[in-house]
Amino acid sequence: MRKIIAILILPLLLFSCENDFLEETPPTGLSADKLTDLASMQGLIYGAYGAIRPFVSQPALYAAGMMRDVLNRNRGEYDPFYDHEISTSMTSWMYTSGYTALASLNKVAVSDLVSMEGSQEQKNAILGDMHFLRALIYFELNNYWNLPLTGYTIPLVLAPVGTDDRLETATTLAVQDQIEFDIESARSYFLVNSGESNYMAATALSARIYFYHEKYDSSYARANEVIESGLFSLGSSVTDAFVPKGNSSENIFTIKFNTIDGSGLSPSARIWEVYQASLLEGNYSLNLDGSAASMIMDPYDDRFNSFYSANEDSTMIYVSGKYTTDQMDYRYIRLAEMYLTRAEANIMKSDAVVQQDVDDINLLRIRGGNPASNLAYIPTVNNALTELYDDRTKELAFELGDHFLNTKRLKREIIQTADEGGGTKSYMEYSELLVFPFPEIEVDIHGLTRIR
Repeated sequence: MRKIIAILILPLLLFSCENDFLEETPPTGLSADKLTDLASMQGLIYGAYGAIRPFVSQPALYAAGMMRDVLNRNRGEYDPFYDHEISTSMTSWMYTSGYTALASLNKVAVSDLVSMEGSQEQKNAILGDMHFLRALIYFELNNYWNLPLTGYTIPLVLAPVGTDDRLETATTLAVQDQIEFDIESARSYFLVNSGESNYMAATALSARIYFYHEKYDSSYARANEVIESGLFSLGSSVTDAFVPKGNSSENIFTIKFNTIDGSGLSPSARIWEVYQASLLEGNYSLNLDGSAASMIMDPYDDRFNSFYSANEDSTMIYVSGKYTTDQMDYRYIRLAEMYLTRAEANIMKSDAVVQQDVDDINLLRIRGGNPASNLAYIPTVNNALTELYDDRTKELAFELGDHFLNTKRLKREIIQTADEGGGTKSYMEYSELLVFPFPEIEVDIHGLTRIR
């Protein structure tokens, strides 16, 4: 069965970096000479899991804004997303927490676990978690910081960094290679022993990674493995996976809310705050002119009726149903995504549509409460991919930044604002805009640039 991440964030695990997010100092309150046993290694892993709590929620906010899937109605600190740009003040939090977690993980990576006292099972679990989290973090960072035309992205840091060290951005291909190495290493270690996460979580994440790396053979194999394992099942209702405590057989990898968390560390607090159904307190509402809305607003589908709500005069649609409290577990991977990924990866790798692909699409449509929308035939490749693009947006919107990533992967057009003249903007026009900026302090210290 799935293993839900439940980490107690103890005071000694809290970390604040005032200067350089890439510095060597481990976020455990322990000096480097004390990090010599498995207990300290496990402490570093706990610290890394704690650091990703705010990290994983950022794409659900900022990617939706840059894509104009949402409108910012009453929060001045959120950029108006003019010309699809975004300021460093908004994305530095994601960058900082990501590299804070990497500081812990890289200390584990270079430590001599072999000579430490303890069982091989303990060591396998620690190494599995280290590789799993490092793959997850670099995957997310690369998705939002890579510059397509130049081929450069974030710094690739695999060992502790000293205060006098200076780093450069790596190529996107180099980061992707490392992500794939880490996730396969995690699967190997977890196959023997689970850690805070487990083999199936790593396998599901690898399906997502290979999907966005456009390695569809591998993506299909991993998604199929998760589905065929029989360890997970779709709930009878679209809302089953989104109850606050997340105890659903659909959830494969969930980051659990803990009462020790402050609101800033909760994996769901910021998203709930932004998306709640309140004109005065919420910040984002569905952009009715956006491309996502055209797919989401289906009155016959429970995924619209259950997760979105209108204000009194129906002039505004709140994006509130997936985040109902600020004390909510964060769903990072669930089974519905695996069905969509398996179907599309299979079509992309074979350039053909088979009955299994149709069945995967129909399964989620039936669960959505509208069997009349079922495909009663095997469509052409182009038609099937169009159906999957719509269904993927409908199913996964505002969870992971999936619509943002999927639009970029397929190089689809996006909308322009009235200020830009309306209409659409091509991939070549927006590909350099839909990129997160580096924190100013990192540019000052390391001179980071993605233009060579």
